[in-house]
Parts: sequence; C-alpha cells; structure tokens
Amino acid sequence: MKAIYFLQLLWIISLFSCNKAKESMQDEVTDAVENAVERKTGTQVDLPDTSEIADNGGFINYKSATKTYLTEKEKMQATVIFQKDNDGLSIAFQMTGENGKSFVATISDISEKFTLPLKAKFAISNKYDGENPTANITFMEVNDTGMKSSEVPFEGEMIITKLSKDEVIFEINGKGSDAMNIDSPSNWNVITGNGKLVHPIILSYGIDKNNILK
Repeated sequence: MKAIYFLQLLWIISLFSCNKAKESMQDEVTDAVENAVERKTGTQVDLPDTSEIADNGGFINYKSATKTYLTEKEKMQATVIFQKDNDGLSIAFQMTGENGKSFVATISDISEKFTLPLKAKFAISNKYDGENPTANITFMEVNDTGMKSSEVPFEGEMIITKLSKDEVIFEINGKGSDAMNIDSPSNWNVITGNGKLVHPIILSYGIDKNNILK
C-alpha cells in the first residue's frame, strides 16, 4: 500500500512538469507531496527538484561473459531506498525501464558508520558472515513471451563509490550463473556491472537519509 500510495502521488507531480514557467508552483507541490507521503506512511521521501525531474535516470551496463542484459544507453527510472530495522541497515538501488526491464541491487548488514567506498560480498546463501555487508542482485525482463531473469553473482563484490543526493555510482565484479547452475561453480561466468543513478527519488524507512548520504 505504501508503494502504491507513493506512486499515485508521484504521478500527480508529473502532471505539473510541462514547462519551466510553473517551476515555483511545482516546487511547492513537490514539498506538499513529500510531506503528505511522510505523514501517511511514515516514510521519509526526497523527490528530485522540479528542474531535475526530467533528469532522473538510472544507467547500468550489466552483463555476463555470455550475454549483455542492460547497457548504459537504456535510461531507467531511478530510486534509492534506505531502510533500518531490527535486521540492521540496508541500501537498495532500483531501476525500472519502459521496456519491461527492472534491476535491483541491495546491500544489507551495513554499519551506520560506514565510509566510502562501501564494499559488500555476494554469496550463495546471502547470509551475513559477521564481517562483510551482503550484496544481492535481481534482474527481471517482462515481454510477450513471459518473464525472464538473468544470471546473478554468487561470489565477488559490489562497491558503492558515490552516494549523494544528486548521484550514486556503483560497480559489480563477480562470478555466477542462473539458478540451474548454482551448485556448479565450474559453470559460472564472470558477471560485471557499472551503474549510475542521477537525481534519484530517495525513500528512507526508519533512518534519516542525511545520516547515510555522503
């Protein structure tokens, strides 16, 4: 429900984004929407400024040794999600495209005192090893023939090198496969990715985003 309510309000914002002459009014509406979402859901929301809404974008080159799943030429809607609960702090980058492709990268088990670059480990179990934050990748593509997933890393690391209100940069270096070969490391391929989120929508649950942004 929180996500649906937020997307409905975000759609209202888009209706006001037609020309520069209305920017002052749009900024007031943006502030009102942020406040409304926070009151309704308890979620801290940071929408891009009116002049930056059109510049919101996620770009990633994500591929394995045998297939390219996403290229930086594909502009996607970019959202950053911070969440703190009983399991600790997590950071997620969500990118959604008009062509049915979606990409989510999540790092969990993060110390609130982390510094950049932030490194996290991929593992088959996705379990916290007591020392290193854990990383997880999900890629989905929906088309006329159904839903497809990608190869994902089962070892290696994800690194966040920039984490600001205006820009997020991360990279992926690992080895993995599809679910069929999860127990066959000899069949794993090299998987790499370089991603950038520009003027992302920022959602924060249970923690002030200003304590995370660098």
